[in-house]
Amino acid sequence: MRSWLPAVLLAVAGPAAAQTVEIAPVGGYRFGGSFALVDGGRTVEVKESASFGASLSVRVAEDGELEALFARQDTRLASDELFTSRPLFDLVVETYQFGGNYLLRDEEDRVRPYIGVGLGVTRLIPEPADLENETRFSASFAGGLKAYLGRHVGLRLEVRGFFTVLESDSRVFCDSFSGCFVRTSGEELSQGEVRGGLIFRF
Repeated sequence: MRSWLPAVLLAVAGPAAAQTVEIAPVGGYRFGGSFALVDGGRTVEVKESASFGASLSVRVAEDGELEALFARQDTRLASDELFTSRPLFDLVVETYQFGGNYLLRDEEDRVRPYIGVGLGVTRLIPEPADLENETRFSASFAGGLKAYLGRHVGLRLEVRGFFTVLESDSRVFCDSFSGCFVRTSGEELSQGEVRGGLIFRF
């Protein structure tokens, strides 16, 4: 999936904008996210943990750019008990999205705040492997800034909210023998992430 994204970005942006390409590996911390269970009125939490990812952006105007992003969180699912939480199993949350950013201030400025949006899919990958993976539509909204230290290097700081769509009365993490591990009554999995990293500009 990721192999064709650079070609798509460059084709859409055109030859004039192809000279302004940014690759930004990032690390961060993701928090929030829970499933409301249909039975018993309890919730199952996605535990907060470190995250990492990368983005590839192509400038298409002085104040706009197209962007493809990947984000991953290695976490665990835990039931919400009265005074503590009981781990259920490990969970990987992977997000693949395509969107864009609106850049504030002038192109010559070294520090440029921005707002952004992304649309794509999120994969929920449980461990053990006998449970089925879940792939759902997702969106994200971001606010951040880019600080350029030179012509080709900079820093990127960002706060991004991820929203993964779950149907009402959805059954997730199923296997062929014991059925579905979680039956939810919610409509989305909402998470927030604080992230930062380097910008390599070409």
